[in-house]
Amino acid sequence: MFEQIWDLIKKNDSIVIYGHINPDGDCYGSQVGLKEIILANLPGKQVYITGSGLPPFFDVICKMDEVSDETIKNSLAIIVDGNDLARMEDSRIFTAKEFAKIDHHIDTGTFKEGPFIVDVDANSTCDIITGLVIENNLKLTKLGANALYLGILTDSARFQFVSNFPQTFERAKFLCEHGANPNKINRVLSKSDEISLAAKGYVMSHYKKSKEGVISIVLDRHTLKELNISANHASNLINLLGNIEGYPIWCSFAEYADGRVRAEFRSNGPLVQPVAVSVGGGGHAHASGAQLPSLDYNQIDVIIRKLDQAIINWRKQ
Repeated sequence: MFEQIWDLIKKNDSIVIYGHINPDGDCYGSQVGLKEIILANLPGKQVYITGSGLPPFFDVICKMDEVSDETIKNSLAIIVDGNDLARMEDSRIFTAKEFAKIDHHIDTGTFKEGPFIVDVDANSTCDIITGLVIENNLKLTKLGANALYLGILTDSARFQFVSNFPQTFERAKFLCEHGANPNKINRVLSKSDEISLAAKGYVMSHYKKSKEGVISIVLDRHTLKELNISANHASNLINLLGNIEGYPIWCSFAEYADGRVRAEFRSNGPLVQPVAVSVGGGGHAHASGAQLPSLDYNQIDVIIRKLDQAIINWRKQ
């Protein structure tokens, strides 16, 4: 399938690469990495990355591009790290003239617009893209190597959750040999401040526990304003509640200023992806998310009960 995608890239003079709603390190890294790969191997192409990206890394890697509506209409659209067009942050993708996709999430079968690569066994989309570079002997810039390393590092939770260690470490080695700087990336990821420390303290002292073993935290917009953090920042704190003995699922619900809610689900065994799908989200078997229309505590209770049932099902296996 890579040959079909590469042929589409060769065919189009203008390419726009899209990331999902609430971009993370793998989303941003795969956008930047793929852009750099195309520019290094097919000089003369116009390649753009759209969306909000990952601002803490703009000075270390690069900023996102400003892309006009006219450019999008006349470009190949490549989805990275997402299931389908509806999950893309930049909704203008629907006006693009052709489509392709590279992803590692569970395939929902909703992307039917063009060729795609989906490898659910990969730790990250950056992992897949790095493999494609190696297998096809493609050129890679230092900037591209840093971006791809960021995605592999963050989506594996700094190599805690890896399905194939030899392969992942070989790919990480390859990126380092092509200019990736793990020390610089880790320094940005490890930065903290008193605001973040206060938010962490709130999460760790206000979580709730369900009967079957779900740990949850709800952060409404008023609480987030008092903590002086965004809903996206709050959602990134979810793993503070992870791997507590006797509680195989942990989740968070953070309310945006406009009333929407970012829900995140994590697990060290039970399947959480079906629960995310049931509320319009998706993701991996043990790490998924969704966006809820509002902070509805009745809906959250239903979600918690579904997660409880996932634990019951898992314990029966």
